[in-house]
Amino acid sequence: MITDKRRIRTFRKQNCLRLCRELRGAAGELFLIHGAGSFGHIMAARYDLQNGVGDDEAERLRKFSQVHMDVRKLNSKVMACMRDNRLTPFSLPPFSFATFSSGKIREFRPEVIGQLVDIGMTPVSFGDIVPDDANNFAICSGDLVMAEAARQFRPSKVIFVADVDGVYDYDPKMNKNARLLGEISPEVLDDIMAEGSGARDVTGSMRGKIERMIEISRHCDSCIVLNGNSPGRLAKAIKGTKVVSTKVIH
Repeated sequence: MITDKRRIRTFRKQNCLRLCRELRGAAGELFLIHGAGSFGHIMAARYDLQNGVGDDEAERLRKFSQVHMDVRKLNSKVMACMRDNRLTPFSLPPFSFATFSSGKIREFRPEVIGQLVDIGMTPVSFGDIVPDDANNFAICSGDLVMAEAARQFRPSKVIFVADVDGVYDYDPKMNKNARLLGEISPEVLDDIMAEGSGARDVTGSMRGKIERMIEISRHCDSCIVLNGNSPGRLAKAIKGTKVVSTKVIH
């Protein structure tokens, strides 16, 4: 969406500007979380950073440092697009309001986020490299932050913005017969996984993400996945208008 995931550190500024413009219709409290995209995922995968780092591994520490610097650059670009659309963003790296152990959130400080929201700011967090008690460093995904934030704040809406119309039974970019699911639930997910090797291969790579969405749906009134490449769709969903999407239920 806001980066080209096939090309390292490639920002899609016009996409980001449009999405930020659509965010202006959000009434009340807003907490924005964006992924690391090609500013984080490519290098993290290349150097196997998901497994942390041991003591005195200077070269790997430099890799962690580089990815952290890269995702902060992406965050700055997102913040600039928000500012240009008359929003009031304030950057919150995950380590500023949470501590981590073995890649999981150990402690969460909702008051850091709440204080900003209370004065009219829009907190903006993102997938990032974080200090970790067990592994020295770990990767914290935006979905992990969203899951804990949903538990703490119980928002009325959670909207995941993707580059496809929602959740499919197969990868729509590889299978022209892929079917958009109107709803995704634990039962539907299990059915897809049982359909055959193709479904297992595609959905299996997404299973953890979908399971986290289902968990998030337990803590909000509405949770959907929609296509951010369709102009106006995010704005309509924010206002409560029904749009092409997948509803996530528990």
